[in-house]
Amino acid sequence: MENVNQQEEMEALSPEQLVARKEEMKEFFEEAVPFLEAQHKYEKLLAEISEFKYKRFQYDTQYSMQMYQMQHPEEFETEERYTKKEGANENPVRERKLKRE
Repeated sequence: MENVNQQEEMEALSPEQLVARKEEMKEFFEEAVPFLEAQHKYEKLLAEISEFKYKRFQYDTQYSMQMYQMQHPEEFETEERYTKKEGANENPVRERKLKRE
């Protein structure tokens, strides 16, 4: 709705007023650029810091897990079901065959 009002206002201006209005807008945006560049730099640095914090957290977590595994190896021994030999399998898996007509 606001865009419609602005457009109607712009159409109601004389050519000289329109040129003056465009010049005002141009000056406003040119004055805002240094602030936007500063904000961009700030946001970029903030994002980089967040990324480094996340990576450090991942490394710390991974290191903690490795240290825990070294201090408690009994919790991470391979379970029996993964070490069974194929010949000792109680329920042998049969190969499926397609029905032929």
